[in-house]
Amino acid sequence: MEQQRDVIRENFKRGVMDLLITYMLSVEDMYGYQISLEIDKLSEGLITIKLGSLYAPLFRLVEKGFVTERTELVGKKRTRRYYHLTEDGFKYLDVLKEEYGFMCAGVEKVLTFSGTGK
Repeated sequence: MEQQRDVIRENFKRGVMDLLITYMLSVEDMYGYQISLEIDKLSEGLITIKLGSLYAPLFRLVEKGFVTERTELVGKKRTRRYYHLTEDGFKYLDVLKEEYGFMCAGVEKVLTFSGTGK
């Protein structure tokens, strides 16, 4: 059962990745690993995102124009890629938050239904 729980948790996370990423970038520009760390910290460990799972949706957001990226030199030779939420990205985040609210409300209604069936 625990293995099933892990699969279910991963599927839910995939469904809300755009929401989590765009929300984090609405607060400040961040690099990929920072996004992952902040989500883990803010969710108190309930949501952990492996870097491999983070970059596909992040690159998709860049392709759609919701996020831009810039590279900065960190130290003498190392670079770090920072991501920035665009104006369209903020609009997309508003839609995602609204849709997430509708989905949560709908799921709650279904789960609290106490019909006359079994």
